[in-house]
Amino acid sequence: MRRTLTALAATAALALTASACGSAADQAGGGGDAEKAGSGSGSITVKDTKGEQKLDGPAKKVVALEWTYAEDLLALGVQPTGVADIGQYDQWVTAGPRFAKSTKDVGTRQAPSLESIKALKPDLIVTSKIRSEANYKQLSEIAPTLMFDPYATDSEFEEMRTTLKTLGTATGKEDAADKALKDLDGKIAAAKKKIGEEGKDGEKVTVARGYTTDGAATVEILTGSTIPGALLPKLGLENGWNGKADAYGMSKVDVEGLKPVEKSSLAYVAAKNDDVFAKSLPKNALWKSLDFVKKDRVHALDPGTWFFGGPYSTAQAADELATALTD
Repeated sequence: MRRTLTALAATAALALTASACGSAADQAGGGGDAEKAGSGSGSITVKDTKGEQKLDGPAKKVVALEWTYAEDLLALGVQPTGVADIGQYDQWVTAGPRFAKSTKDVGTRQAPSLESIKALKPDLIVTSKIRSEANYKQLSEIAPTLMFDPYATDSEFEEMRTTLKTLGTATGKEDAADKALKDLDGKIAAAKKKIGEEGKDGEKVTVARGYTTDGAATVEILTGSTIPGALLPKLGLENGWNGKADAYGMSKVDVEGLKPVEKSSLAYVAAKNDDVFAKSLPKNALWKSLDFVKKDRVHALDPGTWFFGGPYSTAQAADELATALTD
């Protein structure tokens, strides 16, 4: 799921309502650099938003308070000891393997249970700045805590890659991180080839997500700083949207705001029970007049395509975009 915004970061949660698809701040994590410290010492030094963090050794019992990092751990072959909002993860993040039955739910991403986390006796906690800046001290008293910020960079895609490598170092899974990124690059290349073979190279595509807020359709367009925005040129496509990004890499627009990109194809993600592009927007006369609507260039991606995740979700987004444009 750079990029669920007026659905505020403190309250939005991807649930079965509009807020489930709400603010981007409710959806992502961040990155850092990593390096091995003192050979033979067994200790590891990694970097996050707080600077250098030293671990006694590779972390084995890891609690992830953000879905991005939970997915990263699975990509590294590490089953998290605890994850926030496990049930919603299974609904909204459909790419990649599932958590083991032994993985415990530690409450919500916005307000995890410190007691539940402490009871698991983790040797590492991974979280995002937007979630945990306020309770970072309490978390770090339980275990070493890595905190990342995906929105402090111009590219959520590159930040995602850096974060995965950082976690690979923190868990002693550097080779697994390299392999996961190599596999991702291969899947992006395969999606690009598929698009090229169908003569879609250079096509303009606008990527959006939508949900209902206070009874009205809300549309957020993914800019170049987001993972989908970065994928488009890698797939041989052009981002139809060049509007100003908000702090999370997206632009919130109304139906009239879609007029500048009507000549592009529109690819979107929306909840099954809150698909504003299929339900409420078609009742709008201006929507029906848009060129991509009239010429059938509106493509629904799998609702479980997560625009703010790790390598599995990113590969799924690439494949979904390629399939939408070529089927």
